Amino acid sequence: MTETLLARSITVSSSQPLLALDDVSMAFRTRRGLFRSGEVTAVAGVSLAIARGETVALVGESGSGKTTVGRVSLRLLQPTSGRVVFDKQDITDVPEERLNWLRKRTAIVFQDPFSSLNPYMTVADLIAEPLVIDGLKDAGVRRAQVRAALAAVDLTPTDRFVNRHPSSMSGGQRQRVGIARALIRNPDYMVADEPVSMVDASSRVEILNLLHGLQRERGVTFLYITHDIASARHFAGRIAVMHLGSIVETGSARQVIDHPVHPYTRALIAAVPEPDPANRFLRRSTEQWQDTPGVAIHADCPHGGSLTLPAVLLEVSGDPGHAVACHLEPPRGR
Repeated sequence: MTETLLARSITVSSSQPLLALDDVSMAFRTRRGLFRSGEVTAVAGVSLAIARGETVALVGESGSGKTTVGRVSLRLLQPTSGRVVFDKQDITDVPEERLNWLRKRTAIVFQDPFSSLNPYMTVADLIAEPLVIDGLKDAGVRRAQVRAALAAVDLTPTDRFVNRHPSSMSGGQRQRVGIARALIRNPDYMVADEPVSMVDASSRVEILNLLHGLQRERGVTFLYITHDIASARHFAGRIAVMHLGSIVETGSARQVIDHPVHPYTRALIAAVPEPDPANRFLRRSTEQWQDTPGVAIHADCPHGGSLTLPAVLLEVSGDPGHAVACHLEPPRGR
């Protein structure tokens, strides 16, 4: 019990955060044959807090539960257990029809700019759709706001884009349209779900710089979901590493990248392409991990074969704000 409370105290700030996930778990029902069903746990006991104006990166492999956490934080999914608190209001069990206020204050940028935009709608209609849903009937005001959103994402001159369809645009331009649509309501909190994974390399830096600039100018709070821990270092102030539905390490970007403690975090960093082999301090892949839900065991751990209890986040000794999942005792810092 003491360890669980310690884990929560590390991830949930003492000051009132804009968003707080408290011991959130999410399970999905699956079909197993014609008459049988089962349950898959995508997220297991995640606690995470994001301060107003902060950017937190959620890093991990595909299938680690990152996107599920993002959707739970927006209440697009209702968690199986745990609490979701947004701006001091518990939204865990609030019915969808009573969440209109939340929809106006939150937004999401989807991973795929090709499938997330209706190909039969013009750019102007795509971006203005949230305003139509909100009941803004003045077409002139909508057009002005659409042009302002296009200018904010550097799709200028705006006259060149308002009447175009997504099929006539590049992947980077489509993703900018998706960002403009997310910004049209001027949200307080935004989930960026792998926003650069499906655009060309030349557009990735531009889009990340664009999001970073919007965060500075507008004070938007970001949850940046990515499998690329290198981009997380440059975009986020704080990083939480996920594996098999649980957070296994969290801290500032500097702490997690420069002084990783958890073997899984080290494996992710080692997977980043490095021209100089001498700089790759860990030459192991993430395939060494045992795929046991809720159990973070690595082949190098001397107790690996005998541990069956879930690991809990414990603060790294001598490194305040840096926490890692451990079975036995608080790990030591540098």
